[in-house]
Amino acid sequence: MKNHNTIGVDLAKNVIQVCAVTPRGKQLHNKALSRKKFSEYLTKQKPGLVAFEACATAHYWVRYAQAQGHEVKILPALAVYPFRQGHKTDANDALAVSEAAVRPNVKEAPLKTVEQQGLQSIQRSRELLVQDRTALSNHIRSILLEFGIAIPKGFSTLHTRIPEILEEGDNELPDSYRATLHLLYGWLCNLREDITFVNKEIDALVRQHVACHRLTALEGIGPIGAILLYSTLGTGAAFKNGREFAAYLGLTPKQYSSGGKVNLVGISKRIANKRLRAVLIQGARAYINHIKEPKTTKDRWISGLVQRAGYGKASVALANKNVRTAWAILTQGTEYRKTQLAALLAA
Repeated sequence: MKNHNTIGVDLAKNVIQVCAVTPRGKQLHNKALSRKKFSEYLTKQKPGLVAFEACATAHYWVRYAQAQGHEVKILPALAVYPFRQGHKTDANDALAVSEAAVRPNVKEAPLKTVEQQGLQSIQRSRELLVQDRTALSNHIRSILLEFGIAIPKGFSTLHTRIPEILEEGDNELPDSYRATLHLLYGWLCNLREDITFVNKEIDALVRQHVACHRLTALEGIGPIGAILLYSTLGTGAAFKNGREFAAYLGLTPKQYSSGGKVNLVGISKRIANKRLRAVLIQGARAYINHIKEPKTTKDRWISGLVQRAGYGKASVALANKNVRTAWAILTQGTEYRKTQLAALLAA
């Protein structure tokens, strides 16, 4: 669509800024629209390139624009930022999006399907429940500690001790607070049941979903890691190879090189999918921790890497290798097969 206009969109909840630019770079208009007016605007426009900055509701509007026959792009905020001129305003942001959209070397954010967003939403909801349970347990422990009641670590210990504390009449817990503590304990029990329900739902979905089920064969990848990987990667078409996907997640070394001298300074703390990266590294650490005797060639590689580079770097390296393998599995539709060390040595 080189001969069509480019529309840069700065999204918000109620006010959407739209900037239309000709193929020669001339600005046609830059105006604010309501959600209803914006949907009508996309319907009336001739097919062209519509670019959105990656943010909330971007995927919804991408699918709507595609349905109207437009070519679409989602651009990361860090990629749009260098093209903004002047102060940060909605108009300048929309113009920057339209400028960045036509640059050939600006990388796009991968587009998600409704299915991918649905799986991601389940995991995000589970994460919220886990955070609420942790916050509530910390609150209860801190309050009880003010009355000299210390509870050891662990949710099981907390669930055991609270009924005992409520029944004890000779502790320093005031009677005025006992009803509130009972209420909080009920809330804690409900959160435990809700998390258990969501975990079972995730397990069932992964077993039924062919692509997610294949990913669980990887070392250190469980149901949650599989759902997050698939919801981020999809078919893998958005990435040209596994290394590019690993770099997108922030699992490749960050470079600070100059004058032909390559300097690697560890994984990036800024440019990364931190949520997925954390899950992958935690899964890798758990798998490495359970390796007693190497049974596969990959286990032998991991054990050697732990001795050479340490436990932490080995975990990151395993997560890196896993995402590259995941890209190959999803793009080629293949199964992951572990090479048994005994068979290899016998050959």
